[in-house]
Amino acid sequence: MATPDPRLTAVRVLNRVLPGQGDGESLREVLRDFPLEGADGGLMRDLCFGVCRYLRPLNHWLNQQLDKPLKPSVQPLRLALLAGLYELWFSERPAHAVVNAYPDLCRKLKAGWASGLSNAILRKASRLSADQALADLPPAIRFSLPGWLWKQWQQDWPEQAEALAEASLQPPPFTLRVNRQQHHREALLAQLPEARPGRLTPFSLYLPPRPVNQLPGFADGALSVQDEAAQLPAELLQCPADGRILDACAAPGGKTGQLAERFPEAQLVALELEDKRLARVAENLQRLGHQATLMQGDASQPQSWWDGTPFDAILLDAPCSATGILRRQPDVRWHRKRSDLTALADLQARMLDALWPLLKPGGMLVYATCSVLRQENDRQVEAFLARQPDAQDVTPRPEEATMVAAGWQLFPRAQGPDGFYVACLQKAWGAR
Repeated sequence: MATPDPRLTAVRVLNRVLPGQGDGESLREVLRDFPLEGADGGLMRDLCFGVCRYLRPLNHWLNQQLDKPLKPSVQPLRLALLAGLYELWFSERPAHAVVNAYPDLCRKLKAGWASGLSNAILRKASRLSADQALADLPPAIRFSLPGWLWKQWQQDWPEQAEALAEASLQPPPFTLRVNRQQHHREALLAQLPEARPGRLTPFSLYLPPRPVNQLPGFADGALSVQDEAAQLPAELLQCPADGRILDACAAPGGKTGQLAERFPEAQLVALELEDKRLARVAENLQRLGHQATLMQGDASQPQSWWDGTPFDAILLDAPCSATGILRRQPDVRWHRKRSDLTALADLQARMLDALWPLLKPGGMLVYATCSVLRQENDRQVEAFLARQPDAQDVTPRPEEATMVAAGWQLFPRAQGPDGFYVACLQKAWGAR
C-alpha cells in the first residue's frame, strides 16, 4: 500500500478547513480523519497549522504574483501554493526540495496545467525571506487577522494590541499538567531534565514538543496536556474537600480531571450538551483513573437536568470566541465572525444567570474563557455583578496584571500561557 503524500494530505485537510467560502470545519476535528504518523505526519500537520496561521499574508503575496485571479473551483491548487510559500518562508526545509515538490503535487491534484505556475511562483519566493516578501503590509494583513478582529483588539487593548497579535502568530508551547494524585511536580522535573515549571500554577510543566506516548506515565494518567492558563480556574476554585462541584461545559474534560485530582473526595458532576463531547470527558477521566457523574444537558437551562441539590462550587468554562488561543487553533480566526460575538455574549450571560441560583450561599462560581475580548470577559462579569447584588468578585490577581473592570485577563506570552480570562465570584452567605 502506497504511503500517503503528506503535502497532498495537507491540501485535502485544508480544503475542508478553508474551503474559500467561509464556514469551514475545525482543523482539530478534520485532523482526526487523517492520522498520519512519524515524519510524514509532522510535515502534514505543520503545513495545515502553518497555512491557517499565516493565511492572510500568504494569500496577499500570492495574489500579487498572478496575472489573473485563480477561480474558486481550483481552491485546492491555491492551498497547495500557499503551503509551498509557507514551507519556503517559515520552515527549515531546503528551498530546492520545496520548489521541486509542488509541480508534482499540482499533477496529483489534476491541475498539471499549473505545474509551470507553481515552479515560477515558488522559485521567485525562494529568493526572498518572509520579512522581505511581507514588508510594509497593513497590520491586519501582516498579523494575519480578519479586519474586524484587529480593530476590536485595538479598541479593547490599544497598548497591547500589537504584542497580542504578534504572540498569536507564534507556535504554542507544549504544556502539561502533573496529576497530583500520582506525582509531585519536582519528581517529574527530575525525570525530565529538559522540562521547566510553570509560574502561574503549581502542577504545570513546559517541555519541548513530543508525541504524548513518549511521556513517562501518560497512558496511566500521570500527565495531561493542558495550557498553564487553562489550569488556573480549577486551581482558583474554592470548595470544601467533600463538597459538591459542577463542571459546566466540561468537554473535553481537562478541567474535570484537574478538579478530580484537586478534590478527590468531592462529588463531581460534569455537564456537557452533546453526547459526543461527553464521551470525550469520559475517555479523559478513564485514562486519569478518576470518576465523575456525567450529565448531558444545557448549562443555560438547568431545569432540564438539575436535581435541586445546590452545589458548593461551580466552574463555568463558557463557550467563547477562542481569540486567546489563536496560536493553538489558528483556523479559528477564519471561522469566527464579528456577528458571532453578540450571540456568544448572550449565551454566556444566560449561563451565568441560570447557574448562579444553583450555588450555595458562600459558594464560588469561577467563570472562564479562552478569549481576549472584553465583551466576553470583564465587561460580561461587570454586567453580571450589576444584576446580582449577592455576587462579589474575589479574583486573586497579581499586581502586574492588566487592569480590567473585574476578574483577571491574561494575554498569550511566548513560551508561556495562552490568552485567557478568569473571574472568581463568591455568593454572599445570606443569599438565597
